[in-house]
Amino acid sequence: MYIEAISMLEFEQERGRVVIIPFGSIEEHGPHLPLATDTTTAYELAIAAGEKTKALVAPPVYYGVCRSTKEHPGTITISASVLRRLAKDIIKGFVRQRCQRFVLFSGHAGTIHMAALKEAGEDLVEENVVKRIAVVSILDLVDKDLKLETENDSHAGELETSLMLYLRPQWVKEFPKEDYPYFPKFLLVKEKRKYWPTGIWGNPQAASREKGERFFHYLLGKLIKVVEMVKE
Repeated sequence: MYIEAISMLEFEQERGRVVIIPFGSIEEHGPHLPLATDTTTAYELAIAAGEKTKALVAPPVYYGVCRSTKEHPGTITISASVLRRLAKDIIKGFVRQRCQRFVLFSGHAGTIHMAALKEAGEDLVEENVVKRIAVVSILDLVDKDLKLETENDSHAGELETSLMLYLRPQWVKEFPKEDYPYFPKFLLVKEKRKYWPTGIWGNPQAASREKGERFFHYLLGKLIKVVEMVKE
């Protein structure tokens, strides 16, 4: 159930349910995918999971922590501290409305981004603010049974391009070639775009709409299991 589309009386009747909060980013996804790819995939999966589990689905948080792509055109990053505070404040707002079970589901899987969401969740658990909370990214749901052709596919490659071909085909441009970043091991660098000019981590040319539909329903099944676990 979309929270943004219901009235206060409808919310009052349903507020004991699990709340799925989708998180994404406004971030480059190569020359072929839209900046809101992470948000779109997270929100669509959350909506589908909400329909199957009767969970409430919050409006998505469009902004995230984008460390490696912040120099690329279109990427709008926020700090980890802001994301952490924002996540906690949103959840506390729901708690005041007598919601106590949450799934924070992120289409953006950056290390620092996910660490901020997990730290926010850990704080709320330690403070006994919530009854149960799960923090999961879309890449956490990926395993060998998904049957990706591309090894180490991660960003704007086979998975994300296929999903967008299924969800928003009108937003997808001509597929570029397979590519990967070449950041120096262990060394932190300032000019990140120099080491990752295309913003692609995988093989978009291996993508298809048919794969996107299969990937979507596989990931949906995994997300539903997370929601059901939080329900218990």
